[in-house]
Amino acid sequence: MAIPGNDPEDKHIVHHRDPLEAIKTLLGNPAHAEHVVYRPKKIFSDASKSERIYNEMWTGDWWNTVQVSIDSTTHSGLPSGACVAPVIIATDKTQLTQFTGGKTAYPVYLTLGNLPRAIRRKPSQQACILIAYLSVSKMVGKQLTKKQKSTRIQQLFHDSMRIVLEPLIEAGKKGMEVTGGDGKVRILYPILACYVADYPEQCLVTCAKYGTCPKCQVNDDEMGGREAAGWRTQRRTSKLIRIAREKATSISNFQELCKVDNISGGVRHPFWEDFPHCDIHMGITSDVLHQLYQGVVKHLEHWCTSLMTTAELDHRIRSLPPCFGVRHFKNGWSQLSQVSGKERKYMARILLGCIMGKAPSQVIVCYRALLDFIYVAQYPTHDDSTLQYLTNALDEFHANKDILVDLGIRNHFNIPKFHSMLHYEECIRNFGTTDNYNTEMFERFHIDYPKEAWRASNFRNELPQMTQWLSRQEKIVMFQSYISHYQSEEEREEEILLGTT
Repeated sequence: MAIPGNDPEDKHIVHHRDPLEAIKTLLGNPAHAEHVVYRPKKIFSDASKSERIYNEMWTGDWWNTVQVSIDSTTHSGLPSGACVAPVIIATDKTQLTQFTGGKTAYPVYLTLGNLPRAIRRKPSQQACILIAYLSVSKMVGKQLTKKQKSTRIQQLFHDSMRIVLEPLIEAGKKGMEVTGGDGKVRILYPILACYVADYPEQCLVTCAKYGTCPKCQVNDDEMGGREAAGWRTQRRTSKLIRIAREKATSISNFQELCKVDNISGGVRHPFWEDFPHCDIHMGITSDVLHQLYQGVVKHLEHWCTSLMTTAELDHRIRSLPPCFGVRHFKNGWSQLSQVSGKERKYMARILLGCIMGKAPSQVIVCYRALLDFIYVAQYPTHDDSTLQYLTNALDEFHANKDILVDLGIRNHFNIPKFHSMLHYEECIRNFGTTDNYNTEMFERFHIDYPKEAWRASNFRNELPQMTQWLSRQEKIVMFQSYISHYQSEEEREEEILLGTT
């Protein structure tokens, strides 16, 4: 792929495969045949149906709504056996080398909401498929400014994703036949439902201006409020980009027109423009790892140093008695560097105990409210009552947050990761609980796919070798799955024969 305006020799290679074949592979796996769900459900806590329950993706509102919208567009109803396949896409750039070399990979993962989350989360179940490696080559150009390079990188990403996911457009409109693991043939409508990414990539995917919310229209200087602004919609964003494209007299003028509406201005043709039954802003999911642990908890930890000296904080942490399930930081927190998500979880468990007796009671209430939100947001099952707990925790934080300004700890709360907490309830109602789409799951896949493939290469021109290694590994796994399924069928037949004799 060459970028217009660049040196013709400056080409970017995208290694990809057909996402429709990946969908057929996931649904055609006989090991998962009895676990695949082909239609949405509404689950209630009692016979009166007064309180909804949300857990798996098929219990959310999105699937029910899309099923009805497809039915209405066909006018004659869905053909017998037709169903929706909610496509979950995740992208995340990862480091391949540990200390030197600076080698990176940009994998694109695909999985389906038809599979239970317990299966999707396990790499051994092969319920998530790597469908592409995006280009990580640097944008070369001596005459290009930093802003121009950023713009071209954004458009390169969208052009690449368009190439990778384009087969989903036609299949989402007309459907496709898929043979399931049970041997039945169904008409399937693959719809882009969720896009899992961290905050910078959320802005990149939705074309939102960095520093604003990719889901609502709130301005960057109003993100500290309790209420969200009007929802961004895919149709509105496409319209604003098209109007700016028609009015613009230059690239810089196009960017200025876009940024008035909190659009990045780096992309003229987003990859998701023609996707049916898809709203990319709604599909951006909540991210417990980066938003809550690497965002909110990180801020709470930093604010502790404003309440007391670093030496005193370390002393308090060392003085905490050892406890089962809680990590003991024998050197405190000040000696830690490059804190991982797992360490943030351990830090959150002792955070409240570290400030007791030192911080004002109103600060403790703020900390407790945020920690309550973090833990309630991770419930494996939600209902209307537990979602109200999330609302109550947010209300309590916003009612007491001014104490942090009065103490000089913060000047404002216009922090995107704090603002993102306003959208957790909506996301859970639409797509089920947060463990359906947490980035932590895909971070784990980095180890089994790109990094293992990198170690198997000779470290030169590695991507063709990595794709070939992945293809061979998948064939071995598929053959093993076939053998185990065939053996279990034989054992079942032998049991039936022994029972009859």
